[in-house]
Amino acid sequence: MHLPLTDRKAIGDDIRMVQLKWPIGMPLVRKMDAGLWEVRSDLDQRIARILFTVVDREMIVLHGFIKKSRIASTTDLDTARRRLRAVQHEASRR
Repeated sequence: MHLPLTDRKAIGDDIRMVQLKWPIGMPLVRKMDAGLWEVRSDLDQRIARILFTVVDREMIVLHGFIKKSRIASTTDLDTARRRLRAVQHEASRR
């Protein structure tokens, strides 16, 4: 799915804010799990979520999606958790 330029800019601005102000909390960032947070971007008529982790003070985006219900889908969370495990595994090998 291609997002309009205005939505992509809003998401990018929110990610940049997290990078510059980390650690930061609600309403922009919510902790989802151990080592897993979400950036909460309110767009025009929809909501985007960007799931990320932080390794060695570096933000690593794991998954992004447009919310279709009040609760993040299990599939989206499972995707982010699987990618988080891969990132953690790779970080432990360094």
